[in-house]
Amino acid sequence: MDWNSVADNTPVLVGAGQVVERGVTDDSPMTLAAEAARRALAHAGGSNVLAAIDTIAVTRLFADSMGMPPCPFGRSDNPPMSVARAIGAEPSHCIYGPVGGNDPQSRIIEFAGAIARGERSVVLLAGAEAIRNQRNAVRDGRELDWSDTFDPANFPLEDRGWGELFVTMQEVHNGLLAPMSYYALIEQARAFAADRSTQEQRSHMAELLLSLNEVATANPYAQFPDTLTAEDILSADSLNHLYTKRMVAQDGVNQGAALLLCSVAAARRLGIPPEHWVFLHGLAEGAEVNLSEREDPGRSLMAELVLKRALAMASKTIDDINLIDLYSCFPCAVSSSADALGLPVDGSRSLTLTGGLAYFGGAGNNYSMHALAEAVSRLRESPESYALVATLGGFLSKHAVGVYSCQPSSLDCANADTQLDRDMIPRIPIDEAPEAGVVKSYVVNYKGGVPVQAIVIAETAEGSRFVANSIDSGAVAAVLSARRPGLAIKVTPGDNGALRFISA
Repeated sequence: MDWNSVADNTPVLVGAGQVVERGVTDDSPMTLAAEAARRALAHAGGSNVLAAIDTIAVTRLFADSMGMPPCPFGRSDNPPMSVARAIGAEPSHCIYGPVGGNDPQSRIIEFAGAIARGERSVVLLAGAEAIRNQRNAVRDGRELDWSDTFDPANFPLEDRGWGELFVTMQEVHNGLLAPMSYYALIEQARAFAADRSTQEQRSHMAELLLSLNEVATANPYAQFPDTLTAEDILSADSLNHLYTKRMVAQDGVNQGAALLLCSVAAARRLGIPPEHWVFLHGLAEGAEVNLSEREDPGRSLMAELVLKRALAMASKTIDDINLIDLYSCFPCAVSSSADALGLPVDGSRSLTLTGGLAYFGGAGNNYSMHALAEAVSRLRESPESYALVATLGGFLSKHAVGVYSCQPSSLDCANADTQLDRDMIPRIPIDEAPEAGVVKSYVVNYKGGVPVQAIVIAETAEGSRFVANSIDSGAVAAVLSARRPGLAIKVTPGDNGALRFISA
C-alpha cells in the first residue's frame, strides 16, 4: 500500500481505548474518561502525541442531561479540562457536547471536516459514566467528592448544552416523559405493521436480544456479561406491556471510552504507524420530526436516509460491510435500522460490536464511543474489512452513521455533504383539541406488574395526529386487546393540557 500518496489533510482515527469497572470503586466519571484516554493514546503509538492534542471533546454526562438528577457528589465545571489535567494535556479548545447517543459519531463528522480544512490537527474524544459507583455510594451512605473547578478566564469551555429537544408539549402533557414509553410506542407500531400480538412481539424481541447478549458475554468491556436465555429476558419484571427490565438499556455502569482523531500530516509527524490509521469512508447525519408527527410511528425515515447516504458516500452496500453496530437502547432501534439495511434480526448476522446497551452497558450519551472504539480496534486486526456504526439520540430522532476501514479513503471530508435536511421528511399536523380518533399506536405502563395507564398516538378523521392518555380500566383493556391499529376512541380535555380518552 502506498501510504505516501495519502493527502496530508486526510482525517484518520489512530487510537481507541475503553475501560470498565464491574466492581464498585470511588472513581468519578472523569477518572474513567481519563483512563480511557490514556489507553487510546497508547493504542495510537507514536511519540509526543499527548503534547500535540489541540482539542478535547467530552460527551455530556447523564447527570448534566435533561430530566436527570444532578450528581450528589459534585461535578467538573469543565469536563474536557478534567481529562486534560489527569493525562497532562494542554488543549487550546475544550468542548462539552450536547445530549444524545449520536454525539460521539456526530463529533467525528464535525472534527473530520475541521481537520480536512486545516482548522484542527489532533482531537481527543472521550466520555464515561460512573453511575454504578454513584448509586452504590448513595446506598451505602458514603460521601465522595467528584467536584473539579477551573477558572473560565484561563480555561474557557464551549458548552453546547442540551441541544434540540425532540418532543411536543402535547406528548409531555400526556405522560410521555421516559424514553421507554416513546420506544414502546414505536415498538407497538411495528407490531401492528407485522400483525403480531403482544406476546408474539415480545418473543420476536427476545430472539433479537439473545444475539446481542451472546456478543456481550465475550466482550471484556461489557458491564453485564451474564449469559441469558429467552426465558430470562421475558420473565424479568415488566416495565410496560412490551418491555421487561432485561430488554432495555441499563445505565448503572462504570464505563469509559476514548478515540484519537488526527490528520495524516500529524500522524506522520508524530510517528503513528500507517497500519494504525483507520479511514473515514462514509459519513452522514440528520434529525427526524417528533414521534407523534411521523407518517409511520414505527419507522424513522431519516434513519433510512442517513444509512443510505453514508453507504453511498463510501461506494459500498451492506454486503460489503464486515462489522456492524446498530444502536441498541431498545429492540426497535436495532430492528428498524436492520430493516432499512435488509439485515436479518434472527441472530444469523451480528448487529452489534459490543453486545448492546442492555448487556454491554448503556453508558449514557457515550455508548457509541464504545462501539466506535470496538470498530477501530477490530479494523486494525482486519485491515481489509469495513465497519458501519449507526448511532442515534432521542426517540429515533437524531441519527449519525459512519463507514470505516483501514483501506485509504477518497472521501473529501472538507466538502462532503454529510448533513441531511429534516425538510425532506413528511410531517403530520397536530390537532390540539381533538374530539375523537383512531389509535395508531399505544403503550400501557405498569406499576407493580399491573397495567395502570395507557398512552396513545391517534389520528383524526381529517388526518391530524394527537396524543392522549387514560387510566380508565376499560380503555386500558381495549388498547391491550387491539391487534391492529384503528381502535376508535373519544377524547375530552384534561388538566394542564392533557387529553383523556375512552374507547368509543
